[in-house]
Amino acid sequence: MKAFWTLVAKNLHDARWSLFLTSSLLGFLGWLLVHVASLQETKIRQALAGSGKGFRWMQGMGLDADPPSVEIMMAFWNHPFIILLAAMFALGRGAGAVGAEIERGTLDMVMSRPVSRSTYLAAHALTTALGLLAIAASLAVGAYAATFYNVLKSPPSLGLLMEPALNLAALAWPMYGYTLWFSSMDIVRWRALTAGSALTLAGFIARVIAMIPVFKDSWWRPWAERASLFTLYDPVGAVAGRGHCERDMAILLALGAGFVALAFLVFAHRDLPANS
Repeated sequence: MKAFWTLVAKNLHDARWSLFLTSSLLGFLGWLLVHVASLQETKIRQALAGSGKGFRWMQGMGLDADPPSVEIMMAFWNHPFIILLAAMFALGRGAGAVGAEIERGTLDMVMSRPVSRSTYLAAHALTTALGLLAIAASLAVGAYAATFYNVLKSPPSLGLLMEPALNLAALAWPMYGYTLWFSSMDIVRWRALTAGSALTLAGFIARVIAMIPVFKDSWWRPWAERASLFTLYDPVGAVAGRGHCERDMAILLALGAGFVALAFLVFAHRDLPANS
């Protein structure tokens, strides 16, 4: 167990700058989006109560005519920047777990110690899980801190904000899982990162297309929604209690765990380059 925790500490040290930057940016975005919501809250309520086309994208997210302040805040958490930052951290960690060590020629040195392959990969998986939890916490804390400096009709609690934040972390977990799986089969980082990024982008595009009103009655729309991980990310539903946040998070965590298990299986039986 000492070797395992030593590897976790090493991985956290290696990931410190990416984790710090991602957490800081998400904390700032959490604060900024609360500020935007406070400035637009009255206008948003008026638009939702009327029959005009203003803020139709918020109506499509399930907001009622007079939603609580936290639901208006959560509508902004669907912004691509929020999702992109969490995805970038997960994809980078997954691609670098094996490929980066082989590229640097340091994997042989690590494997020459009394460390099994499963211990090595488990340390990487735990490091990423801790990182995603830290990222989720920074987003929620940033938003919660902003409620003390911006006027909202009904400010939310930190506990309520943690639910959609954890949903975001759960969304990034399968992205890490399938990128780690790609990395466990390869000897370079860029191919795993490219494959993971392409799969993530395809899922995001499928979700966006499925939400376009003109495709509402298309026969393929339900299939596009089911094929996209992003369908399971619903911050508005998480705070409103109308969605299935716990079920969606369980599905995301199970998918991520399945891909991580595949990575363990591949990495345990593959040949490693002699000069790694």
